[in-house]
Amino acid sequence: MSGEFTVVVPCSTSNLGAGFDALGIALGGPDLIVRATPGGSGLRITNISGMGENTLPRDHTNRIIVAAIAAAQVVGVGPEALNAELELHSSIPLKRGLGSSAAAALAGALVGDELVGGTLGVERALAVAVSLEGHPDNVVPCLRGGAQVSIRGTQGNIMSSSIHIARPLRAAIFIPEQELSTEAARAVLPKQVPLADAVFNLSRAALFVAALSQGRYELLGEAMGDRLHQGPRSTLIPWLPALLKAAREAGALGSALSGAGTTVFALCEMDSAHDVARAMRDHAFQNGVPGRAEVVDVGVNGARVERKS
Repeated sequence: MSGEFTVVVPCSTSNLGAGFDALGIALGGPDLIVRATPGGSGLRITNISGMGENTLPRDHTNRIIVAAIAAAQVVGVGPEALNAELELHSSIPLKRGLGSSAAAALAGALVGDELVGGTLGVERALAVAVSLEGHPDNVVPCLRGGAQVSIRGTQGNIMSSSIHIARPLRAAIFIPEQELSTEAARAVLPKQVPLADAVFNLSRAALFVAALSQGRYELLGEAMGDRLHQGPRSTLIPWLPALLKAAREAGALGSALSGAGTTVFALCEMDSAHDVARAMRDHAFQNGVPGRAEVVDVGVNGARVERKS
């Protein structure tokens, strides 16, 4: 591979309440940018800016390098053959449920594919990223954009289908200063759940897909309900239920914990998103929860590779 190139990956939200580990949407605004200059010896991170600039590793343990090497190995290329300088810039908050680790895994796999001349291909790059993540709910919308249902099949293969977004939506998000690792968020989940709770989530996840695709947005509030993960995670984020309620009372169509948290995500009609964001920010401030509120586009395009001409 010769010539500079840039990989851009959007942030994402997942679960959307009921669709635990299956539903995801690509979001506008924060993204991860990796600029690669082929040459030299080995993969080398020369600069990290933005989120994680003072905390992320710059050696071979960085997730982007791990994914790039894993991608190359799929087509029989060893790490010694991957030679490039990498500059990373991310505006995706870390450990906040906005897909930062999924974006890094996908970006690294796409970098690896570029460095081996595209012989891996997008689908196998996706498989590499999902294998690092353990689940596809963020990775698939990061790659393909829009809203997606994605699962790992019984043979371990990735199966996904896009969800039509009938009318434009925006999302109001509140990003707390509090971090929460996916590992910690999963550790509090029960190993078994009552049948009634399983049925509650299955029915609402199905309703979410139908409501989004048919423009029945008045159904989203009920469709984004959850009995599997948000309750247990509220033991780590005790202010979550009240903030979800504040978003709905301010006019959100529905609200949920974004991914494993700690970000709170609210789907909104185009003209109400800023009001919802302000309400979430004000409620959090009044209750001693530091953070910031933003309004982002919903269902944006997925990852892209830009090659320098």
